Amino acid sequence: MKKFGTIALAALLTGSMVGGYTAHAQEEQPQVISAKEEDATNYMNFTGVIKEIEKGNKEILVTLENEDEMIMILRITDESLLFNSGTTKSIEKTDLKKGAMVEAYYDKNKPMILIYPAQVTPEIVVVKDDDVFGEVKIAKFDKDYLSLDGKLKLNLSEETVLLNQQGKVIKEKGLEGKELAVFYDATTRSLPPQTSPSKVIALDYVTEELPETETPSEPEKPDTSKMDEIIKNDHYMKNGVKMIPLRKVAEQLGYHVLSQPKINGALVTLENSSFTITRGDKKYGYNKSIQSFEVAPELKGMKTYVSEDFLELLIKN
Repeated sequence: MKKFGTIALAALLTGSMVGGYTAHAQEEQPQVISAKEEDATNYMNFTGVIKEIEKGNKEILVTLENEDEMIMILRITDESLLFNSGTTKSIEKTDLKKGAMVEAYYDKNKPMILIYPAQVTPEIVVVKDDDVFGEVKIAKFDKDYLSLDGKLKLNLSEETVLLNQQGKVIKEKGLEGKELAVFYDATTRSLPPQTSPSKVIALDYVTEELPETETPSEPEKPDTSKMDEIIKNDHYMKNGVKMIPLRKVAEQLGYHVLSQPKINGALVTLENSSFTITRGDKKYGYNKSIQSFEVAPELKGMKTYVSEDFLELLIKN
């Protein structure tokens, strides 16, 4: 699977894939997704182990790796709902730790940047509890509380806590027409399995509430006022080229810089722009293209430095 991940990344960066292989795979393994399956939930999910955590002012970037060694980066904001799977209690962003198993749920209808690793802002993050068993299912349910994918039947009881997305207690009627986040442990061996959930949260579907039209706002201009001072106080020359500190410069312009130990480099992102940089390699990934530095990035004094020509591209984006 690791080899496949490398091939997929190369295809993403170059914007191409061998057509014959794709066609053959489709012929051998046709997939048909029914309308019922498509409409069973408004969310997609990714399960993986936390490998890296980088804290920002208003959000944190969490790098997940799944069992197939595929990577996803979560942008967790104050609007993201975080829960412990076993206790079902809300947790804080600061409670996230390296090595924890996490399930991230994100709106499948939101626009998604076509870069690798994929980056999403999850609506819900569930941290798997090592000591207390608990499962979570997010899905749409019919009037009899059978999930639309037919895989779980709910039997609500007086002990089941019913909440809205804001954490306030609601009546059973408040579940109508909502997608539900269901916390449960034991299920019956029947088909479909049945459970008496400990907690059910009625979710507000963000995409449906967006206005049909929005007045586009003027993009913020990058703050370059302190750039000269940063570079003046922190640079060195190599082969006649000025080398500047990647993190200081990029973050001053509003970018997020995420360390990537596996590739001995960093991922630099801002909205629709993504740069994949490897120390010691003059080539770097820019969205779906390959670009080149004048001088290969290198580590010096625990900081990554890049050639000054990279600054012009950062400012243009």
